[in-house]
Amino acid sequence: MNPFWYMRLNSTSQQAVESKTAAMNAEMSVQELTWKVNKLTLVNHALFELLEEKFGLTEAELMAKMTEIDLRDDHMNGRAPVATSISCEACGKTYSKRHNHCLYCGHINTSGSPF
Repeated sequence: MNPFWYMRLNSTSQQAVESKTAAMNAEMSVQELTWKVNKLTLVNHALFELLEEKFGLTEAELMAKMTEIDLRDDHMNGRAPVATSISCEACGKTYSKRHNHCLYCGHINTSGSPF
């Protein structure tokens, strides 16, 4: 076999193995996310039933609150609005919620919304 074709075949085989590995990793991630979504769905059902039984909350009230929260970002899109920044409780500067600490003074923000 021509050395050029042998190298090309080797390279293609390696790419196929890498693609298969990436696909398997993606499938495992999807399975894990599916499990988490199913668990959160179950928890939400249980919480609503407890609120309904103990406090008389109705589905209409739940739906109204969901709509209210959905519209907080002025978009009715079925998603909760996401705060993109927070103020540091130590120095008062604003930084991204992606970080677990203030980029200016290093303080770890321990209070605030879990959302």
